[in-house]
Amino acid sequence: MKAARKQVNKRQADLLPAEAKVMEKLGDLPLDFRAMAAISNLFRASMAVRRRLEGNVLAADRLSWTSFSSLWVLWVWGEMEVRELATHVCISRPTATGVVGTLKRRSFVKSRPGPHDGRTVFVDLTPKGRKVIERVFPKFNAEEAAVASSLGPADQDRLAGLLRSLLRGVDQKNGK
Repeated sequence: MKAARKQVNKRQADLLPAEAKVMEKLGDLPLDFRAMAAISNLFRASMAVRRRLEGNVLAADRLSWTSFSSLWVLWVWGEMEVRELATHVCISRPTATGVVGTLKRRSFVKSRPGPHDGRTVFVDLTPKGRKVIERVFPKFNAEEAAVASSLGPADQDRLAGLLRSLLRGVDQKNGK
């Protein structure tokens, strides 16, 4: 009994302030606090990393996270239809259309109509866009490494594997 109580106290001492507040307010409710902690901490961590990378790397080039992600996807995969770009960047089609418009105004991407349907639009990097992503990405990756350095290599691998499992589970529940 003492060992179990000690383990609970240790877990509570490890909580982030937001988690402690949730436990204080909702601790008596029949909720799955383990799942809540996993998902809410995933969200908080991803937003904290996003803010850091936007502030420390992307702001210098006036790139949003979504614009950078779009450039990166086009750099890695090459030309694609805007709908496909939206899927890869995890944004809606209308949002992708707006991002592509912004990137076109900055001469980072070019677009062309699809061969069979005028509503289909393909997008690709311009030479200027390629230069930008090739210059920015090493800085972005260095910042990723700085953030991830709070975890050792084995923990980084484990975290990546756990997140892959979570993503596959979401895809499966979505029927993909």
